[in-house]
Amino acid sequence: MNEPSSIDVLLVDDSGFFRTVVSDKLAGWEALSVRKASSGPEALEILDREAIDCVVSDFEMPEMTGLELYERVEAEYGLPFVLLTGQGDEETASRAIGTGVDDYLRKEEIAESGQLDLLANRIQNVVAQRQAREKYELLVNNTPDEISQVTHDGTIMAANEAAGRSFDTTKTALVGQHLTDILPKETAAGRLKEGRRALAINSAVTFQDSVGYRHFHNVAVPVRVGSEADSFQLITRDITQQKRREQQLEDRTEKLAVINRLVRHDIKNDIQLLIAWADGVSDHVDDDGQEYLARIQDTCDHISELTNITRDFVESIGSDTDLEYSSVNLPYILESEVEKADRRYENLRVTIEGEVPNVSVRGNELLSSVFGNLLSNAVRHHDGEDPQVTIRVEMDETDVRVSLADNGPGIPESNLDSIFGKGEMGPESPGTGIGLYLVHTIVDQFGGHVSVENTPEQPEGADATVVEDATGCVFTVELQKHV
Repeated sequence: MNEPSSIDVLLVDDSGFFRTVVSDKLAGWEALSVRKASSGPEALEILDREAIDCVVSDFEMPEMTGLELYERVEAEYGLPFVLLTGQGDEETASRAIGTGVDDYLRKEEIAESGQLDLLANRIQNVVAQRQAREKYELLVNNTPDEISQVTHDGTIMAANEAAGRSFDTTKTALVGQHLTDILPKETAAGRLKEGRRALAINSAVTFQDSVGYRHFHNVAVPVRVGSEADSFQLITRDITQQKRREQQLEDRTEKLAVINRLVRHDIKNDIQLLIAWADGVSDHVDDDGQEYLARIQDTCDHISELTNITRDFVESIGSDTDLEYSSVNLPYILESEVEKADRRYENLRVTIEGEVPNVSVRGNELLSSVFGNLLSNAVRHHDGEDPQVTIRVEMDETDVRVSLADNGPGIPESNLDSIFGKGEMGPESPGTGIGLYLVHTIVDQFGGHVSVENTPEQPEGADATVVEDATGCVFTVELQKHV
């Protein structure tokens, strides 16, 4: 093509006078550029060396008829083809259209003064239609969905490559077969029923079905030819993996619900009984037994804490829907969790550095588990008798950062990158490895980020500035401000 909007036409006719008159007239159209050939063989030679967009050919020619030329052009070049003839009989028209010619005109229709516009319009139309069809076929053949065109009685008129692959054959081999030839009788009847319903209501119909272990989502769309819809396009998508994931999610949710009930009721109730009994015998135990009683109470407290962690963990991952978020007041959450930690751990000293800004963040009640777990983590992994945590809050226009610095032994460098993984814990860790995983999971679901780093080593030398108690590690929780 000479330019993006230009159509290169090859005019084939054994009449030199007709070629000259028609080519001169068509050349007056800016959108058309005309090449000329006096016979079918000459036309094929031109097609071999030049880029042509449409062929316009006479029907009656020596050496090769217009229909014979069309068959060669269609097979070798796939170009739009307009057939011209001096014969006006129905048989010629029927042969032309039946062979697949894009358009058919009688010479007498275009030979009259001013009627060459009709031919120019037909050329533009068939080129535009062929280009649109090629784009559509490219899209259809490259989609993973199975697409076929089916008649009212269930015969396949056309199919794409994905449909052929699905039935271990080719798209060409599917043409002419009935749905019952390739599908189980019940499935074929169901798809034909839905296709006919789409034709009856003149609108797309969606439905699902199964073939063996495979599940499909289908759309039946009526296809119009003229004023009536006599066939439907069947678009089929394999959703087997999706169904499998849905079933797995449903099974997991049911199992988590059982675990949640077990943890929240049975285990929690038994632990509360143990704590109450330990308190009841406290006055009846001598000094030697008090140490063991204290250990029993500490262990019960730890188990109770684990049930809370497990409950929060189940709630955070047990739903197949997105978490609901609200505005959470950060100072209230921090103060509440600090108070709980103070009551739980007698030796723990928590310092909030500066004033916590009165800011709300994006989250929900699970946010308390984030800070509760980080405070518990600082105590459980401390190797001395004076665990300390310093909390600092900073913020900018969009985010709030809460850092918790402890004075523990720090985290081995080899564990820093995996510390938030499920079940990750150090060799001397007294925990389950699920607490920090829960922290990461919840913060991530809130659209935030959590990180950890060891406190930098203190400088040495007479002029060095030493920060007191600057050991351990720092967890930083970044949350989005609630707008």
